[in-house]
Amino acid sequence: MSDDSPDNILIYVHDPMCSWCYGFRPTWSEVKSQLPEGLPVVSLLGGLASDTDIPMPEEMVEHLKGTWSRIAEVCGVRFNHDYWDQEPAPPRTTYISCRAVISAERLAGRGDAFCERIQNAYYQEALNVWQPEVLCDLAEEFGFRRDAFEEILNSDEVKTVHIEQQQLAARLQVEGYPSLILIHKEDGFPISVRHGDAATMIRDINDLLAKVQA
Repeated sequence: MSDDSPDNILIYVHDPMCSWCYGFRPTWSEVKSQLPEGLPVVSLLGGLASDTDIPMPEEMVEHLKGTWSRIAEVCGVRFNHDYWDQEPAPPRTTYISCRAVISAERLAGRGDAFCERIQNAYYQEALNVWQPEVLCDLAEEFGFRRDAFEEILNSDEVKTVHIEQQQLAARLQVEGYPSLILIHKEDGFPISVRHGDAATMIRDINDLLAKVQA
């Protein structure tokens, strides 16, 4: 860590097409609104599934349907199950949505907001956000120039940034999404993700900060 880096950084590791990340969104928004002043938050894009156009097998579709229903009960978020009515089944691929968030961040510092737009399009509007043209439609609606967004989305630069973020997440021993890690100087400390319990998460973060700074 360089001399001018903050002593403490909170890292959030996620994937726009991770249903548990979508379920965690209301809690995460509340946590961010109550974080200690001056604690920087850095988002890293992980990635559940690499690029493919092979339709999901039926057992995976049924598993994910069940996961969506469970998250709706646990987190109180809405899912549009019309997504699963398409034939053939959609592929299990999420890396392109991660690259779309990175693209929005690099174009205009709006990665977090565009991540939420992707989540809404996927989970509430049943759109195929793994299709480049759908992501470009969303970007254009969002206020980006379509050609500029398409160019950066397909660039080697963004692919490299995504790989670097995945590698950093691996070095931090992230095993699932969403994950939160408090970095204090050179050390990383995981924060338990508690769906629907922002107050306890804030207390955990404050307690950990007090401990590492003691």
